[in-house]
Amino acid sequence: MLRKSASLTVVLLLCGLCPASGGNKPALRMHLPRAVRARGAALNLGLIGVIRSSDAKILKKASDIPMGRMPFSGEKITFDRRTILSRLATAGINPSMIRITGAEKVLVMLDETTFKAARLVRSADAFLKKTRPGPAGCSWRLVRQPGDMKVPTEENIQLKPCLGKAATKGYVTVVVAAVGGKRELGRAKMLFRLVYPMRQAVAIKDITSGEIFTQKNTVVRVVSVDRRPTGDWISPFGLIAARDIPAGKAIRSGLMKAKRPIIVVRRKQAVQMKVVGLGFVVTGIGQALSDGRVGDLIKVRNIDSKRVVTARVAFDGTVRPIYGKR
Repeated sequence: MLRKSASLTVVLLLCGLCPASGGNKPALRMHLPRAVRARGAALNLGLIGVIRSSDAKILKKASDIPMGRMPFSGEKITFDRRTILSRLATAGINPSMIRITGAEKVLVMLDETTFKAARLVRSADAFLKKTRPGPAGCSWRLVRQPGDMKVPTEENIQLKPCLGKAATKGYVTVVVAAVGGKRELGRAKMLFRLVYPMRQAVAIKDITSGEIFTQKNTVVRVVSVDRRPTGDWISPFGLIAARDIPAGKAIRSGLMKAKRPIIVVRRKQAVQMKVVGLGFVVTGIGQALSDGRVGDLIKVRNIDSKRVVTARVAFDGTVRPIYGKR
């Protein structure tokens, strides 16, 4: 009978049902909220409830009691009073010294910070604008929109982008990491495709076969393409349509031809050399070393430098140097 009575006393102590002995005030008070969002690298009792004690050693000992791992993202872990009293007893703190108030159970979730997808993309885009990967003149286009990124809440979380592992040719990968202090909390990976500016002539109205391309029926605009443009761009103005072209269609080289096969540049004639780029024009004077029709490649000697270059004859009698060709 004595053994049964002793066992019952131990159970009551562990369950926190036995009042403080001798009517003295409890050495430790703990208030349990219904739910807690915990942060940090480890979960301890001090993160689960509000603990108070006049004894600093007991307070620290109780607060530091480990309660297992932190919840995963979106996970909920429940602790009841019995479990908490059991952990305190295991740590050597007598349940009779403790008074617990508040909820019977506390729901613990991970305290998280959410970075929206748009912010992640802005961070990656700013990084690319600063580092300028790929050939000169290229830009980039996001291949797939990332999802939102949730990370454990820390003080002063910063987004730190960097280049990821080399992707397929023509692509670039950017990894945006969320860093709190010296710890990486999460990362998002984004794939961008390199794109290049290219001039393109487009019919702004229906053009019939044999009609001359002018600014009334054709416009030149800059578009982005996935591959680096090769060859030399040919202006359609002054040429004629090789067949009917509907409004809105891009005018490729196969859709235009010279109005008539006449010589527009004569041998030994002084010609204007013109280099036209995106947003700039450079001109000079040269001497044609052979006759040329619109679209022909001829040799031209630069009057100032005496250098001989290959140039394409334009419809207005100017020539466009093609550097790198002789």
